[in-house]
Amino acid sequence: MGVLPTTVVKVGQPTCWICGAKNLTLLRARTVPLRPTSVLFRVTDASYGHTFTIHRCEQCGFQQCMDATDVISHYVEMSDELYEATSEARARQMQSLLRTVSNFKQKGRFLDVGAGIGLLVEEARKLGFDAEGVEPSRALQAAAAAKAIPVHLGVLPTPEIRGPYDIVSAIDVIEHVDKPLDLLIAIRNLLAPDGIGLLVTPDVGSITARLMGRKWWHYRPAHICYFERYTVRLLLKRAGLSPVTIARPTWYLPMDYLASRVASYLSIGNKIAIPKLFGRFKVQINLHDSLLVVFRRADA
Repeated sequence: MGVLPTTVVKVGQPTCWICGAKNLTLLRARTVPLRPTSVLFRVTDASYGHTFTIHRCEQCGFQQCMDATDVISHYVEMSDELYEATSEARARQMQSLLRTVSNFKQKGRFLDVGAGIGLLVEEARKLGFDAEGVEPSRALQAAAAAKAIPVHLGVLPTPEIRGPYDIVSAIDVIEHVDKPLDLLIAIRNLLAPDGIGLLVTPDVGSITARLMGRKWWHYRPAHICYFERYTVRLLLKRAGLSPVTIARPTWYLPMDYLASRVASYLSIGNKIAIPKLFGRFKVQINLHDSLLVVFRRADA
């Protein structure tokens, strides 16, 4: 693994997934196994610092992993018991996101893309939104269905999902797909003329990311797109969308989960015992290294 900022690779296809330029600079060599399993694509995977090969577009600065192939099949087969076990704390994050949504919309049709086990859908329905979701993982969608939370199995676009929607969200989703522009266009096509979108994604241009370098915790196998403010704005523009506000989202996680993440990050996970008592406490965390973007259709 290394950083090779002076090596420029001119490729015919594929090109930059956002702007279409062909001049790409190799930033990081691949450290993901040649035959990755769905385990590496879990929400709770702790393979921090490991990525597919990352190239940076010389024209717009977008960073992408072109050797991450057939990603959707991994999400279809992926299950994540730890994600489900920490759902109570994660629901508080969804409540925080909905407070942002409520500044713009207090009712209406709501679609959550990449809905997981339906945490955001469930919280939105409690507030009176006509909410539903779509999720590629069979296991996560089944968990939502078991609680009677309306989450469709699949990805956008799909015939089961028909607009217009007053709100469409994609929370920590866009960094997982190899066609981010297509996804945003699909979201735009589902938005009502006066609808709003909500996007959350890691910010590779943040101070935290720069300070942590290759050890940044968002450098993970499942993340194959790396955005910062400029490339998010460019992506929205190319999809026919425009940002309304950009902020920093907050997470809520159990203290024992956070302690285990820190231990894993420091490579001491098997050397310390984390008290079960920690699981009772929910911790609010914001490292200011993600972006929360509210957006509208550009023609609104």
